[in-house]
Amino acid sequence: MTVLFIGPVYAKPDEASDAEVGGCHFLGKVAGNSGFGKNAGWRSLAKSSAEQKAGKLGATHIVFTLYRPVGSFNGEAEGKAYSCKSG
Repeated sequence: MTVLFIGPVYAKPDEASDAEVGGCHFLGKVAGNSGFGKNAGWRSLAKSSAEQKAGKLGATHIVFTLYRPVGSFNGEAEGKAYSCKSG
């Protein structure tokens, strides 16, 4: 049997508004893209990519600030990552 190590798995941050992260710690800006190829659902792919990057930063929440199409079938998502841990 072959075991393939893919890498660590990070928790997906919750999508939030600016008002919901008012008391949270800002971790940084993140950006994701849909990759290459014809992706009719590019927005969800780009969003997922940005969420993964926010998760790597330890984010509990993400506020999306921009969705930008790149051509007809691809695009990018940008957001701000926050840590809103209580306690």
